Amino acid sequence: MEGEAPSFPVLIYDIKNNKKYEIRNIFYDVQYDTNNGNNLIAVIDNAIYKINEYQRTGFANRQLLYTGENVRYPKFVPDKNAISFTQKDKLTYYDLDTKKLIVIAKLLLPGYDWLDSDTVLFTEVDNSESLNIMAYKISNNKTYVFKKDAAYPSLSYNKKFLAYQRGNVRNVVYIEEINGSHRKSVRVNSIGLLPYKPSSDANYLIGAMYYAGHADVVIINVTNNKIRKIFPGIFPSVLDWKE
Repeated sequence: MEGEAPSFPVLIYDIKNNKKYEIRNIFYDVQYDTNNGNNLIAVIDNAIYKINEYQRTGFANRQLLYTGENVRYPKFVPDKNAISFTQKDKLTYYDLDTKKLIVIAKLLLPGYDWLDSDTVLFTEVDNSESLNIMAYKISNNKTYVFKKDAAYPSLSYNKKFLAYQRGNVRNVVYIEEINGSHRKSVRVNSIGLLPYKPSSDANYLIGAMYYAGHADVVIINVTNNKIRKIFPGIFPSVLDWKE
């Protein structure tokens, strides 16, 4: 999560033990590695790094993956030696073995996520100004509508649940099974809830509730809509949840 310059604190919350940790460093847009949860990916000064030997007190063993101007929001691609990121508002795929770059789409709105090793989901505005979640397949270079009248896709770490919003309603998040019909929803009494991430069992949602002048990072019990404020006064650039 981003903090005030020049330091970008990574804020960590242990939900089981109700403990908070803060690591001040120059990392930002930090995300877990979907292929190995002990690793992270982050941006440092226009470069994307893999960070392993993750510890509560700091990070070690940085590995440079890509350097480029205005890189943001990096992610590891599931089950592949590849990463994705945005660069000058363009969603980009980068094969770490071949060094091949594929520009997937121009992102008019933030937020994207990988459904599987071949499919990435992102938001697009169509000709009627409606928001749709689009899917792009690496294998055949094809883009199609994944979910109409929906936006800001975010998948659980295990890729079993998808969270998204509908239309221009920003204070309601829907969570549904990828391979099932079960769907839940969360509503908050604020201007909006973004970014957000569902837990791997879809029982909880971490998100940023934002108001006119500030935001709070919260964890919401999806069953009873009970809200636990974990980082007040913080508006994160990204949120992630490993378990």
